[in-house]
Amino acid sequence: MITGVKKQVFLSLFLLLLLLTADLTAGMKISPGFKTGGGVSSLFGQDTYQQGWQASLQTGVFFELLSRYRLALATELNFVRKGSVYRLDSDGLEYRERYIFDYLELPVLVKYYFASLKKAEFYVYAGPSVALNLKARLRVTFDGLEETVEVENLQGTDLLLLGGMGAAIKLAPGNIILEVRYNQGLKSVATEPEADIRTKSLLLLTGFRF
Repeated sequence: MITGVKKQVFLSLFLLLLLLTADLTAGMKISPGFKTGGGVSSLFGQDTYQQGWQASLQTGVFFELLSRYRLALATELNFVRKGSVYRLDSDGLEYRERYIFDYLELPVLVKYYFASLKKAEFYVYAGPSVALNLKARLRVTFDGLEETVEVENLQGTDLLLLGGMGAAIKLAPGNIILEVRYNQGLKSVATEPEADIRTKSLLLLTGFRF
């Protein structure tokens, strides 16, 4: 369950987004686009054990509300693959467990464009995200043999906090987008009431804003 402090943070961010939406609607410009990329992800929390980073990926579309100020509001719809890996070497043999989670994530982000340089604009952003569990599986490899099983004890939804920075480089008829993004789970993804297992990932993204 989300703690009281996390609830307050999430609620404050939501109220801030509502206030910014009302302010940004004056003279706003709606720009669609897409982003894709990859990086690393892992699991953390009191009930994880020696979980390592493994490859992660993301691809999706977004709509950005650009205002006459330096602020913008963006909504995204992304397919994200994340998870973690555990390795154990014994007598020259490797035992490996890979958790692979597929999510549909819907973040709402506030952006601040803090600098411009020739044809490039630089920004930072942050905001909450809801993630819907599409598929979860555990892939076990040992002595050349591999077996994949479905993960049943995973929550159907996850709540995340995202943050990052990026650049928009002007290129007719739009902008090339380059971003670095970190996201972290705010609640446990396990179905056990007392379990503390959360997700985190670091991504490099590229895309285009029309």
